[in-house]
Amino acid sequence: MSIALDIGKFSIKLVELEKVNESIKVINLKTINIVEDLDTYDIDKLSKSQISASIQDLTNNLNIKTKRVKNLITSLSGSDVDTRQVSILDMPDNELLQALELEAKKHVPLDGTEAIIDYHHIGKDLHELDKINLLLTTTTKNKIKDHADILKNAGFKPGIFDSDPIALCNLLQFSYELPETGANVILDIGHSSTTLVVFGNNITYFSREIEIAGNQISQSLIRSNKIKYSEAENKKHEKGIAVFEKSNEEIEQAISVEQRTILNDLVDEVRKTLRFYMKNNSQAFFNQFYLSGGCSKMIGLDSFIAEALNVKVDIINPLNKIDCDKTIDNPAEFSVAIGLALRGLF
Repeated sequence: MSIALDIGKFSIKLVELEKVNESIKVINLKTINIVEDLDTYDIDKLSKSQISASIQDLTNNLNIKTKRVKNLITSLSGSDVDTRQVSILDMPDNELLQALELEAKKHVPLDGTEAIIDYHHIGKDLHELDKINLLLTTTTKNKIKDHADILKNAGFKPGIFDSDPIALCNLLQFSYELPETGANVILDIGHSSTTLVVFGNNITYFSREIEIAGNQISQSLIRSNKIKYSEAENKKHEKGIAVFEKSNEEIEQAISVEQRTILNDLVDEVRKTLRFYMKNNSQAFFNQFYLSGGCSKMIGLDSFIAEALNVKVDIINPLNKIDCDKTIDNPAEFSVAIGLALRGLF
């Protein structure tokens, strides 16, 4: 059995999976908001104690005895962690660690504590015979300590620490048949940021955090409509992208011919990111786009992205090959948590 926690800045998702022979079943699956009164929500003022208390509420609701949990997988997300594919000279492990530490410091903002790195061998570089490809994950000692403190204060003994992009890749690889050529793109649109992942069987791995997601969409609605946070959240989920449509009177009064919204800004950032990827991987091409995360259920968002980028977009089904007898409004919001839990089973 495996328990995973996806600790976001708006809600916390818990997934418990059980593996029997070749079958995987959902035992528990639930989400909880960190702040009950959304009109008091401020993403910059969340405390570690609030997050720990929410985790405790979640485990109590599910009657999970945290002290007895032996297989816990959680992840670092956003700017707390950097995950990238690197090509480096093939060398002994002790020299490799030194070289990777130097490489890691280029990519993670240091906070006065030492860099913590982990790596996974992908294989030999097909273009340079004396090099190997690695998946390098970097964070800092302070980030690890802060994350561990949240779990300890919630009653857990910290287990495996993963990262959101790797959890999403594991989920995609488990849930779908990946083509031998080309890459798939995952857009995990959460609350504080959007995680973009390019992933394929024989393609260079790439990920980037885009600072446009659910919170920024809600803030945009608050500014333009002069409404409270809770109302913005409700409108976003009830009306979808139509929430940005202007009335005929507003259109007549508008000076700009083209109405741009924060969703256009999100698509522009995705487009720029993929152009950068193609510039460095000229032979690559994209097969399929998958949406995941809490904002993936925003009505019309998948069609909006598909039309803007001229690509095929589906909302990911993280339960595609998992038995689940629970009714879930938006399975895609559990993508990271299920990807984490899967790691605990294999």
